[in-house]
This record gives sequence, C-alpha cells and structure tokens, in this order.
Amino acid sequence: MVLTRRAARAARSSITRLPVELLDIIIRDLSFEQTAAMCQTSRLFNDLATPILYQSRTSGASLVPHIRHFGLPRADTLYIPKLVADITASLLPLTNLRTLDLATADEVSFITLLRTAQFPHLTRFDTAVQSETSEAVYDFLQRHHRNLQHLAILHAEPVEIRSPIHLPHLRGLYTTDLMLSHLNLEEAPLVELHIYNIDAEPARLHPVSIDPSTARRVRNVTLLCRYISVDIFDDVAKNFPLIDTLEVQAMRLLSLILFSDEIIRIGTHLERFTELSTLNLDISAANRLSNEGDATILEWHGACKTLSSVTFGRKTWLREKDKWSAVCEDV
Repeated sequence: MVLTRRAARAARSSITRLPVELLDIIIRDLSFEQTAAMCQTSRLFNDLATPILYQSRTSGASLVPHIRHFGLPRADTLYIPKLVADITASLLPLTNLRTLDLATADEVSFITLLRTAQFPHLTRFDTAVQSETSEAVYDFLQRHHRNLQHLAILHAEPVEIRSPIHLPHLRGLYTTDLMLSHLNLEEAPLVELHIYNIDAEPARLHPVSIDPSTARRVRNVTLLCRYISVDIFDDVAKNFPLIDTLEVQAMRLLSLILFSDEIIRIGTHLERFTELSTLNLDISAANRLSNEGDATILEWHGACKTLSSVTFGRKTWLREKDKWSAVCEDV
C-alpha cells in the first residue's frame, strides 16, 4: 500500500505519540541497517536509535566505517597513559575519519597515534605540539598533507620542524606566526588565517613565510594576542593587503584598552587596506568612544572606503547607503 503525503504525516505523528519505552522495544527488534536508517528519520528517532546502534552486535555489524569525526573533550580530563593507549587503539581502525581534534586544555602526548595512524580521507586536524612530539607531528602531517583543508597547530614553546611541510589544499589555518615558517603554502588556496601570539611583549606580526600569491588569496585574518600593539594593523596590511575581514582579540583584560592617539593611528593603518569590509576589534577604548564613537567610525571609513561593518568599544556599526548606525550594544 502506498500512503499519500497526508497519510504518511499522520502515521509519523501517531508513532511519535507512543511511549518512549515502547519505541525502544520496537527499535531493538530492527536489523542493524534498519536501525541506521531510523536514525535519519527524525531527531526523536535519532536520539533513541543511536545508542542502540552503538550497542548492536548483530551479524558482526560494525560502526567503524561510518565514523567520520573524533574530538577530545575541552573540559579538564585526566589523560593517564592507559586512557591515551585506549583512545589510540580505538582511533587506529577508523580509516574513514574526516576530522581529528587532539587539541586539549592540557598537553597530551599521542605519539604512537601520530607515528602510525593512516587516515586516507582526513581533511581537518587540530593538535597541540610540544618539543618532544614535534617530530611525530611532522611525520603525521607528511602522511596526510595532500588531503588536509583545515589545520590547527597549538604550541606554547618553540618547536623544530625538519623541513617545510607541503600543504597544497589548505583553506584554513590556526597557528602562531612563527609556525608559518615550517609550512609550505605556495599552492594552498588559503582563505582563513588565525594567528595567535605567545610573546609577553605587545604583539607584532613577524614577517610571515607565505608566498605573496598565496597571501593575496587570504580573505579572513584573526589575531589572538596577549598584548595589542596598534602597529600590528600595519603588519597585517603589509602581508595580507586584500583581506575583507580582520578580527583582533586580546587574551588579557589589561591589554583591551586603547587611547585616543592609538585610535587615530588605527585609521592611518586602515588606509593600506583596499578591500576590507568587516573590522571586529575585541578591544575597549578609554574615554573617547563613550561619546565620540560615531565620529571615530566615520574617520576610519574615511581612511578605508570599503568598510561596511565595525565592532569596537562594545558596539557594532553597520553602513547602509553611506550612512552609519550603531545596531547593537553588548551587555
């Protein structure tokens, strides 16, 4: 019997009114393939069927070919050697893995995994690297470099890499500017670049080792710094003159304040950008923006005519038909 659309909707509506306990019994009677299909019918059945699917042992069915993403929890977790070994053993068979996130709040060493794992379809990799694991990370990247499209390499100390790692398909990168010298991005269609600065001094962007033709393809740049130097805007303009989005964030509260002369200097640096449309500064201003925010935005727009959105001093301004207006205020 073929149901009409109205009848099919009514049937679905009727079954969802059954008690959860009864639905659980029904789903447990399904085959592995039927349970997998049930997960795709609705949020309710996905929530009910997924745990049962992972418990399924019928006909030797395995979920290994279906697992695409794995990430370690960001919350504090005690990664004792036994847990690291168990995670490694679980990950090694996942040959269809697309994304792997090994970056945690604490530095955890997955040397065995980095040295031996082979994920032919891996497109995204996040990791924390230490001096003792840098060689293993290098080997891992060398095995997976041809498919990687997004890469995050976090480190709190200088690391040594044997030779530049070729990443021909990389579109998004999160790392320190010093790490850039270890990456060969000449062919990369790099679009998004997130750079964080670990120095105690006010941040300056070191001369980056990115081919000029690659740098001209970058459209979005985010900087995360311990302390902000206004001159960093000039550094970005020199290296990435054609970006359309720039975001600057500070990691320390005391580094979030700019004074009037510094605000004016930002305007002089903005003159060097030719396509910048969105400017997001996670920085507060001392005195001036409380009463003169609109005037400041007009000054910046005068320096960079392509600006259409500015977030600064806990406010956001948007430009429509050459008129600027504050559209929201953070609380």
